[in-house]
Amino acid sequence: MIDFLQTTQGILTAASAYLLVGLGWNIVYNACGYLNLAIGGFYVLGAVVAYEAQARLGLTSFVLVGAVVVLVVGVVGAAAERITLRPLRDRGLAPMLVTLGLALVLLQLAAALVPVTVIRPAVFVAGPPLDLGGVLIGRQELIVWATAAVLTAGLVAFFKRTDVGRTMRACADNEAGARMLGINVPAFATAAFTIGAVLAAVAAFVVAPAQGVAYTSGEYIAIKAFMAISIGGIGRYGGAVVGALVVAAAEGYIARYWNADVRDVVVLSAFLLILYLQAKQPRMAVLRRRAT
Repeated sequence: MIDFLQTTQGILTAASAYLLVGLGWNIVYNACGYLNLAIGGFYVLGAVVAYEAQARLGLTSFVLVGAVVVLVVGVVGAAAERITLRPLRDRGLAPMLVTLGLALVLLQLAAALVPVTVIRPAVFVAGPPLDLGGVLIGRQELIVWATAAVLTAGLVAFFKRTDVGRTMRACADNEAGARMLGINVPAFATAAFTIGAVLAAVAAFVVAPAQGVAYTSGEYIAIKAFMAISIGGIGRYGGAVVGALVVAAAEGYIARYWNADVRDVVVLSAFLLILYLQAKQPRMAVLRRRAT
């Protein structure tokens, strides 16, 4: 039983990280209508900025380090959307292709700033892990869980209960109609892209002290986060929570009770099956309409 509970607490930490990055996927999709393939690059950049803030600036307060991460990544995200995405999109280039190129640039930038294999900033709160009946829970992991819970609740309330949140969704649902109503669609797109980048960076900021972040971590966590939102429904925040738990539980329990070497193969295969079934649903709906 202890082994099961210890594995479960690790699953909760992984699910929290997938959820935070998945929220970044969703907010860009809801406001802009496309998927931001640079989300993994912003994740790595968040860990790099946190590490640099501690190593070069000498900051020891995690509140100040977090503020630096949000500020730097926010500026980079806003500039990237304004300088690259907006003009290239207006010229007809697919936004996903632009974000793919942006992801490569971000990874090169991160590698140039911190040329180490694994980026691991200092933990927020020092001390031994908590022992709950034999289950060890790191203090940093509690911070990861709390961050995911607070930001998820905040974003759900923002999109469902505020005029700004509903307006952002309207921009993606009917961009032409939103423009006719006088809504500044480009400004909302920049804001959404910036928030998505910051969410990914915050995920790395809280996860890196506990688990470390490698340069390949960005692609890995971006894929797992996309799997999570695909299971729960792209654009749905409540579904992202369920999807993140499903993905993390699948890989965690498979690694613990079956074989760690095949967990990614099994999880990714299940993901491809889910995408296939989702792709068939519109076609089946069309066939049913034709039959009636």
